[in-house]
Order: sequence, then C-alpha cells, then structure tokens
Amino acid sequence: MKRELVPNRNINGEITVPGDKSIAHRAALLSILSSGPVTAVNYPDNSDCRVTLEAVRKFGVEIEQNDNAVVFKPPHQIKLPDDTIIDCGNSATTARLLAGLVAGSTMEVILSGDDFLSRRPMMRLVTPLKEMGAELFDQEGCLPLKIKGKKLLPFEYRLPVPSAQVKSALILAALASRCSLLIREDTLTRDHTEIMLGQIGEGIAVREIKASMVPDPKDPRKKKVFMPEDFKKEIKLTSGARVKGGLVDIPGDISTAAFFMAAAAIGRGTLTIKNLGLNPTRTAFLEHLKAIGCKVEIKDKTTLSGEARGQVTVTGGTLKARKVAGETTVGLIDEIPVVAVMAAFAEGTTVIRDARELKVKESDRLAATAANLQRMGVKCGLLDDGLVVEGTTELPGADFSSFGDHRIAMAFSIAALFLEGPSSLDDDSVVAVSCPEFYNLLESIKA
Repeated sequence: MKRELVPNRNINGEITVPGDKSIAHRAALLSILSSGPVTAVNYPDNSDCRVTLEAVRKFGVEIEQNDNAVVFKPPHQIKLPDDTIIDCGNSATTARLLAGLVAGSTMEVILSGDDFLSRRPMMRLVTPLKEMGAELFDQEGCLPLKIKGKKLLPFEYRLPVPSAQVKSALILAALASRCSLLIREDTLTRDHTEIMLGQIGEGIAVREIKASMVPDPKDPRKKKVFMPEDFKKEIKLTSGARVKGGLVDIPGDISTAAFFMAAAAIGRGTLTIKNLGLNPTRTAFLEHLKAIGCKVEIKDKTTLSGEARGQVTVTGGTLKARKVAGETTVGLIDEIPVVAVMAAFAEGTTVIRDARELKVKESDRLAATAANLQRMGVKCGLLDDGLVVEGTTELPGADFSSFGDHRIAMAFSIAALFLEGPSSLDDDSVVAVSCPEFYNLLESIKA
C-alpha cells in the first residue's frame, strides 16, 4: 500500500524493538534436531519468522505460542514432511539453514521461495555441502533446490566469503548427520548459531584467535602485532554434537533498531532502546554512530542465553562523513542503506566500499539506495562495490520506491522525516518482512 510520509524532525523517546530475527530463525530450526523442547522468549512476529515456523511444523515439531514465548516440541524422530516442497517465502536464512539440515538427514526435500528469494545465489552453500557428500540439485545456482539427504563425511572448511548463513548451514548439516566439522573464518561473522548450540546443546568448541604485541626482531625497542594463526576463528563440532533443548531468550533486534537510532542521529534527538541485542558481531552500527558524531550510552548490560543485551541511548549531533570499507562494511552489511541515508545529511562525502554482497539481497540494495537518494536530490555515485554519497542540506520531498525490500522501505521512511516537504513510499507492506510494528514505533518517537 502506498504511504504518505510527512516531515518531522523532532525525534525523542524510549522504545523496545521486536526480537532478533536471526536468533529466532536459529532457535526454531535447531528445535527440529533437539531431543527436548526449545522455548524461545520474545520470538518476533514477522513474515520471515512465520515462514520458519511453518517449515518447522512440517518436520513434526509441535508449536505452542503465547504472548511472550514460543515453545517448540520436537518429535521423537524427525519425520519426512508430508509435503516435500517447503516454501521459504522471502527468507534466505530459512532456505539456507534448512538446506544444511536436510542435506545431513535421510530426507528428500525441495526448497522453494518467492520471486525475490528465487533470484538469490545459493552456490556458496551448495558447493561445500556437496563436498561433504550431500546430493543437491539447484536451478542455475538458485532456488528451487532439491536435496537428497544422506550420511555426510567429516569436513574441514575455510569460509572463502564471510557468511554466517553458510557457516550455520554447515553446522546444521553436521548435527543432522552426526559427523565432525571444523570451520575457520578469516573475517568474523555473526555467531548466534555457535552461541545457541553452546547454550542448548553440546559438542561444540569455539576458539577465537587474538592478536598480541611482541618485540619487533628488527628493532627490539618497538613492538609489532602478532597473530598466532592465519585465521581469526575456529569452530569444531564433534561427531557426538547434539541439541538437547532449553531456553533461548531473544534480545531486541539491533538491525531493526538501527533505523530508529538513525532518526535520532539525523534529528539530533535522544532515543533510548531497551533490551537491545549487543552481540559483538552486531554492534558495528553503534561504533559507526560514534564515529560520525553521535553520543552512544549503554546501561544495564547483561547476558542471557549467551547473548549480550542492554539499554542503549543514542543522542544525535552534527554528522560527519566517514569512509566505510573492509571488515567495517561486513559488520554494517544489513545497515548500509540507512548508513547511506545518514550520509546524505552529514558534512562531507561518504565513501562505502566492499559492499558487493548487497547486490544479491532482497533487491540490489546498492542500486536501490542510489536511486532513492538521487530522487531526493542527493549527489550519489553508484560504484561496483559501493556508493559515494555527498552530504547536503534542505533536501526536497520525494516519491520513493521500496523495490520490494523491507530495509530500503524503512531507510527512506526515515529519510522522509528530514526533507523539506511531503514524500511518499510506493509500498509500505514490505516492512512486515522484519518489523510489522515499524510505523507504529516510528510514530511513538515523534515529539
């Protein structure tokens, strides 16, 4: 549905955002392999997570829902779904993690998705699963994906491209097949699967490689950085690794919160978000806010179910440009559209590189972001792997396109608050993919 967007520069207040959908997906999918119930507190009600619930039911898991939690009761033995075609909707996490789980089972399943998901690449997952001994048949590197589950081989893998979804799919494949697995990462990715398996399972060991300072052999008066290994993280699963069940307390989704924090940043307001996930692999946006001129305060920090969380207060200021590249881009990958929106209101020119991954999300997020920025009068250059955004002031209202992408819709709904006239968005329904409450929450922080 088309939505009219009205400027409102006064952003202040306190909110709680829905539960982290990355964690929610994993709690649901791991329950298929669990020997006992899994209780997920603060399970979010968005379309992606509902797709995962329906998929889990097809594997025989009974689901009980109440206002605050979802309880997953696994069957004594995983059963073959009556309908061997599982529709993953728009959720790449559902498709990729399920692909791993089925590949290591004894089942034969076809994974399908909507038009957007069916264009997203699957070969980075198909290739290592085949190397483990799985049988997969893809459609030119995309969905639909036919999987014939079988006993897999012990496997060692070094992630060629940072991908938490590929890593998690391999972990689920090894769990389902009861085979050993060793994964090494050169760039740290989201570690929700490892954390959760450590909390509600057994047989996993994680080693993070830390740099140290040692004397420089060329000049003993100086020191240099030393890495004892040529990778940053190692994850090992034994052949006896398993999911036992238990409690998963899901914190607020920091990727969803980023849009509201961006509004406070641009509007120089103060916004507090309670019970916000603060997993170190997800907090790059908070560091980015500080780097461009905002104040970020964290209080009441604690850890539940292995996941850090706390109360975060963001106070906006005079924004300045910052180059985003390398591992910083990896840490900000879901937030790049709203990072670019903030750049439009910052002093100077922001350069974003190493974001080629955004071309194969729900939309080509680089092209979509550039197109909408240009509609609001921003000088924006589209690079092969990023964007160049020139900050400015007094930008006119614009007619924005969501490009069928929830993060594009939310990013430019935030931008519209600070334009010099009314704007519109062609389809506001896409926000339901991750946050159906988005516009209600946004209204609640308008002073």
